[in-house]
Amino acid sequence: MNPHRPAPPTGGHVALLVDVGGVLLLPNAALLTPVIARHGGVDTPEGFIRAHYAAHNAAFPSRGNPLGDYYELLPRYAGVPKDRWRSCAEDYLAISRTRNMWHAPDPESKRTLDEITAAGVGVAIVSQADGKIAQMLLDARMCQEGDGPGVCVDAVLDSTIVGFDKPDPRFFRAALDRLHVDASQAVHVGDTVPADVRGAQAAGIRAVHYDPYDDCDDPGDHEHIRRLREVRAFLAPQPQPRK
Repeated sequence: MNPHRPAPPTGGHVALLVDVGGVLLLPNAALLTPVIARHGGVDTPEGFIRAHYAAHNAAFPSRGNPLGDYYELLPRYAGVPKDRWRSCAEDYLAISRTRNMWHAPDPESKRTLDEITAAGVGVAIVSQADGKIAQMLLDARMCQEGDGPGVCVDAVLDSTIVGFDKPDPRFFRAALDRLHVDASQAVHVGDTVPADVRGAQAAGIRAVHYDPYDDCDDPGDHEHIRRLREVRAFLAPQPQPRK
């Protein structure tokens, strides 16, 4: 645990594991919305983000087969005319290849992360990434281990560096080891059911699906939040046993 952080809440040691893409860092709507708009789709950042989550859920459903690839699905959910779906997807994919476009910090999520760490809750970032997620979070001024421009968290785990990818439960257990907690003491938040929810469940961790627009085709075996601040309800101190 961070030695500069207050002690955990009285009544139990509680920890939070949190995904990055779609929760802390969002697709850069300022750069990506114009790509969609050029093809006749949504032309506001709000419309783009709404379409993004709908397409993401359809590409990574909680049950059944994906409806398609995320890049192919996005134009449909973004209101692009059918005859331009393919060209829009190609343009969107082309700009996405220039750099990782999931780099826009969510200010509300950052505030919540700061409040959670200030309350003494241990926090580990658990990202399915390419070895660069710590630098991306630092550049976005979202969070980092130790002192820096973002929120100080206990650990930042990148699947490429750790050696296990989601939904492998060993990746989640590596985060528990860094926080020195048992699975029963932790909650994990992520925006993808196959990788985040299923991986956390396989590790014995309480899984919460970050689902801002209630898009999940939920089989009823996991919980949901629409904003990161709602996870604080799951981080309440555990009651002390009576003597």
